[in-house]
Amino acid sequence: MCAGGAWLLADPLVLRLLAAAAAAAAVTGSVLMRSWDRAAGRRVAELTRARAGDQWRTEERIAELESDLEESRELRAKLDAKLRAKRVELAALRSEHAELLRRYATAETERASALEGRRQLALEAAAPTRALPAASSTPTPAAYLQAARALENLTRNAAVQEARRTTEEARRRDLAERAGEADEPQGKHAAAVERQQHARPSSAAPSVTGASAMRPVPPAAAVVPYTEPRRPAPRLQGGFDFFGTQKAPAAIEAVQHEDLADVVGEEALAVRRREDRAVGKVIDLTSHDETEQLDVVELRRDAVS
Repeated sequence: MCAGGAWLLADPLVLRLLAAAAAAAAVTGSVLMRSWDRAAGRRVAELTRARAGDQWRTEERIAELESDLEESRELRAKLDAKLRAKRVELAALRSEHAELLRRYATAETERASALEGRRQLALEAAAPTRALPAASSTPTPAAYLQAARALENLTRNAAVQEARRTTEEARRRDLAERAGEADEPQGKHAAAVERQQHARPSSAAPSVTGASAMRPVPPAAAVVPYTEPRRPAPRLQGGFDFFGTQKAPAAIEAVQHEDLADVVGEEALAVRRREDRAVGKVIDLTSHDETEQLDVVELRRDAVS
């Protein structure tokens, strides 16, 4: 404006006033600009300091977070190791528990089987021999089956009785031969006695009959006649009769005095008792099995990590 006024006006006073106003405006503007520049510099410095402080605090926070992260990783590794150890211990305890349950089940099964066997033996010992039931008017297939089994058992019993009879006869012959050998005179003294008996007259011989006539009379002498030592009878071991020599006479006598109908009846009752015999119960402990299935792949992955 001052420059435009100076071009338009020609009065010197006015021109001086315009120049003074222009100079004052320039000084005022420069002062204002300088103050604004200083204020802006201070603001920039404050912002720079604030930014540097924030950056420093951020770096410190990052360092703290990194240290916390390392500590948390170490703690996690320790906890993972403890957890794996506890899992292994828990698996061992559960396996031991399952083994104890299996042993308990086995013991209970054996105990139940033993009790059932004792009960069956007590029932068989206490139950008297029952007679055959009266035959019904209409035979059933079960009756025919029992009759067929009785006939098969009858044939087998006949063969067993024949074998026992043969064994008994052989044993009797053996005992008779041993008794004859024991009664015969043996040794030198026995030969001298026989010669003396042959040298006696026939009239002096005593009139005896039977086995007493064949037996020589030993003379009164100071020498004891030589006799063959008796062989010890075979001793049964364990109380078991290997050849049936003890129970054979009683069994043969019982069979001879027993009726065929009684034999068939006992065979049928034995078959029925064998069919009615209960089987030992099996205890199922599957519901009590608490074995945990472990994920081996996950455990290996945790161990590797």
